[in-house]
Amino acid sequence: MDLELKYFLGEDSIVEPNVILSYKYLNSKNPTKIGEFSHIHSGTVIYQDTTIGSHFTAGHNVTIRANCQIGNRVVVLHGTTLEGNIKVGNGVKIMAHVYIPSQTEIGNMVFIGPGTNILNATLPMRKTGLNPVKIGNDVVIGGGVTILPGITIGNNAFIGAGSVVTKNIPDNTLAYGNPIQLKELPADFGEGNDPQQIFTGRDLWNNNEDDSWKNL
Repeated sequence: MDLELKYFLGEDSIVEPNVILSYKYLNSKNPTKIGEFSHIHSGTVIYQDTTIGSHFTAGHNVTIRANCQIGNRVVVLHGTTLEGNIKVGNGVKIMAHVYIPSQTEIGNMVFIGPGTNILNATLPMRKTGLNPVKIGNDVVIGGGVTILPGITIGNNAFIGAGSVVTKNIPDNTLAYGNPIQLKELPADFGEGNDPQQIFTGRDLWNNNEDDSWKNL
């Protein structure tokens, strides 16, 4: 705990130089809270009123704005932005240069590939109001995917790289293409994401052996 800087950091955590924790904004109230065994790389900014669980990893130049609720064992890699008022479950791996707007909800054990963009405004600059995206559990989203406002993605869905998601995706569905096409998830795609791939490899260049996930 560091009272001077107004943030709470769990034991055995690493914060590299040029990181800003508990960035203050207008009407901010509570310090940033981050759980134990976390590693935050240089250039990252995390706003006040955000709570993050244990075994968290942030790559370089990550921005996490206010009122985010992030679970345990989450990885957010370099250049990614979470715009605030976002819920992220446990065991989520978000790759580089991903954009996640306000009010998005992400379940447990989700993989989001690099360069994915999620949208939340149906008619930006023309009409007010947000239409957020909801993502279920054990979802895989390939690289370069665009998800349009208001979409719900069901549990164990698998979205191919480069797809443009224009309609809801049911549970256990393979989605691909532009415009999106849907088919039943092939049996060889499995049921749920592999915990070993989700929970290990938090940081390719500074990876510490951590088998504690096996006790979950």
